[in-house]
Amino acid sequence: MVWLLIIFCLAVAVSPLMWMKSSPRQQQVMANRKKARSLTINVNICKQADASDSEDRLDAIFYWLDWQQDNLNESWVLHRRSKRGWESCFDGWRWINQEADKAWLEVIGSIIDDLPSSVNAIVTNKQGIGVVWDERGDGVAVDNLHQCLIKLRDKGKEICI
Repeated sequence: MVWLLIIFCLAVAVSPLMWMKSSPRQQQVMANRKKARSLTINVNICKQADASDSEDRLDAIFYWLDWQQDNLNESWVLHRRSKRGWESCFDGWRWINQEADKAWLEVIGSIIDDLPSSVNAIVTNKQGIGVVWDERGDGVAVDNLHQCLIKLRDKGKEICI
């Protein structure tokens, strides 16, 4: 009987420590964000790309690069999360707010197939260019995102010269 009491007390003492331990998914997300920061990718929480102005819930993660130029002011969103917006020339993707200039289409088409399937949107705004990603993947996926964002940012610089 004493042994059962000792085991119960130990279980009660140890169980809160087990709750504080990160899950494998949390460890993966932390590793992805650390890798992104090492590649100069900014990571922010944001609204979904297709959210209306009245929706305030911050439930998406935005991986983005600065433009590195002050004169770039692109603002468009290409998403594949819902049926909001209008059709694009890319299968399964839709424009929101504004369509990108035709000069973007070739580079967008070339990177869409390279993006992880869990990327829900490509977003440009006055700060930079990025993707809304659910962070399913590992460091290789982050490297892949980085390469795609570099291609997009370089195209933005080329267009605005």
